[in-house]
Amino acid sequence: MSTAWRRPLGGLVAAGVGALFVPMGGTLWIHLCVTLGAVVVLVRMASREVPFPVAAAQWRLGGDEPAVLRARALSAAACLQQGQPGLAVFRRNAVLPDLVRVQGADHPDTLSSRCLSLQIRGESGDLPDRLTAMADLTADLTRVLGPGHPDTLAARYSHAEWLNQDGRTDEAEAAYVDLVTMATEHVGADHNVTLIARSSLAILRHDRAGGTVAAADEAVADMTAVVDAMERVLGPDDPTTSSTRRLLAQWTTTRRDPTP
Repeated sequence: MSTAWRRPLGGLVAAGVGALFVPMGGTLWIHLCVTLGAVVVLVRMASREVPFPVAAAQWRLGGDEPAVLRARALSAAACLQQGQPGLAVFRRNAVLPDLVRVQGADHPDTLSSRCLSLQIRGESGDLPDRLTAMADLTADLTRVLGPGHPDTLAARYSHAEWLNQDGRTDEAEAAYVDLVTMATEHVGADHNVTLIARSSLAILRHDRAGGTVAAADEAVADMTAVVDAMERVLGPDDPTTSSTRRLLAQWTTTRRDPTP
């Protein structure tokens, strides 16, 4: 079992054994309360590193079992979906050395873990040179998985987003265009990555249009096509579809009523 879970289980056993040597009465209850409180703290610390079901699988199958390593990586991804990026990074950092040691630096699971870790750290400001780090990872993903693999496309999308956030809009626009072309070719025009990249490209062009009516109209037309595709592919109630549709509605409302 995971080392993290050995501590609370050991503490629980020690509490039970210690209770045998404590006289009955108030002292025994104090002992139990203190030790059980300590066990609860240890359990919470262990859960932060490895969920108990995954720790139990480690005990049954061994810590180096690929399925166990994959479960640990997925538990980190689940934390991100639950709005806990710090915990996601913590778990990714804990499992990444084991993935490299057991499966190698070029294994798809290892590369996927690196990608998610860089994405979280880059968005949180915990990565000093995030553009270089993501470019290096994209090169590894392209070499191992190919240019059209979803993980490669996701890394390219993060790189384009960060270029845009850093004010390098010309480079960002070129990166989005390349990504849309590559994603359409390899995973199809209706793939989630393709649609999100198209929406980001439309947003960038709309923001850069300023007072240019033709450019703004073109961005609105592009986004309208994206929303139509999202409603057809992802569904009208999908969070990505809903947020994109709301943005498009804001654009069209602003154009009908230009008064500040």
